[in-house]
Amino acid sequence: MREVIIAGAGTGQITPEVREAINSADIIFCAKRFRELIPSGKRIHDIMGYPEIENEQGRILLLVSGDPGLFSLLSVIKRRFPGDNIRVLPGISSLQAICARLGESWHDAAILSGHGRALSPGVFLNTVERSRITILFCDKNISPEWACDRLRDIPNLDVFIGENLGTPDERITSRPSGAEPAIMLIRNNQPYTPANIFPRDSEFIRAENIVMTHEAVRAVILSRLNLKANSVFWDIGSGTGSISVCAGLAFPYSEIHSVEYKPEAVRVIRENASKFHLHNINIHEARALNVIAGLPKPESVFVGGSEGELAGILEHVSGHVVVACVTLETFAQAYRIMSDWKNFEAVSVSVSASRHIAASSTLMKAQAPVMIISADCVCV
Repeated sequence: MREVIIAGAGTGQITPEVREAINSADIIFCAKRFRELIPSGKRIHDIMGYPEIENEQGRILLLVSGDPGLFSLLSVIKRRFPGDNIRVLPGISSLQAICARLGESWHDAAILSGHGRALSPGVFLNTVERSRITILFCDKNISPEWACDRLRDIPNLDVFIGENLGTPDERITSRPSGAEPAIMLIRNNQPYTPANIFPRDSEFIRAENIVMTHEAVRAVILSRLNLKANSVFWDIGSGTGSISVCAGLAFPYSEIHSVEYKPEAVRVIRENASKFHLHNINIHEARALNVIAGLPKPESVFVGGSEGELAGILEHVSGHVVVACVTLETFAQAYRIMSDWKNFEAVSVSVSASRHIAASSTLMKAQAPVMIISADCVCV
């Protein structure tokens, strides 16, 4: 019979319940720094050897840092040993410790980890922009230095770095020193809340001769893109970046790649991304075929402008693809390539907008129809 106990050693101050679990365990898996907490005579293994649990019986204790349910082993053990009797004993995490030291509540905190995990600058900065409190667990790669370098352009922040919490070397500072382990608390005194995740045309920065998709057509395009959270999205031929901005506002933790070769358009995309406080829009100033082969594989793709490269672009896409066509020639080419793909759909959107022509008269002025093709790519 096997019983698995996952216990939090906290920041080094263990609870009486965890102390009892240590004393009664038959086998203990833990990091080296916790071995001094364990009585002599106990069978001890390194915490990274936890897969060996399947070869053991009796009362098995995994002694983890912080709290077992906070970026720790709990979810891993539950997936790996679904039939086991698993008991969890909480610990005092460094998150709790730094909030307590600063007298800060954390019920509304956004919690991120770069400790052995991937964390993009865009996700990190969008989180900080939108959250009153952001907590970041750091390591050598996603370090306080890494975070502070990226926070320079966001105003109204208070930054605190907790180092070696719960030890005699504990320190809370506003400047990174390279000490480990470290955790950051970032307080945003003016967090950004989007007024509308689908802005009107009038809210975007524009430029002469840079085409922008009308808001009514934009709504149809966005509804057909099948965008998802935490996914990769390509916006090819971005123009003013209106599709990228709406995607970023709706899914701030996605990874957006906006491809546009016209310098004036690139400037406008940057200004719109800045206006809407979006850091997850990666702008590529180039012809599409010069860059898309090197971009991360997308789940969704929008082709708004192709400048004669449509066939080549569609050879490199994957996932769900939407193409906006203004000319019949572009529509015919897109139809010929995509009509055999899965879930193919085509729709023509015609928009008329009101226009005052006299003090008491208004007419509906028609705009050029836009043909929108969508399908799931089967060629990559």
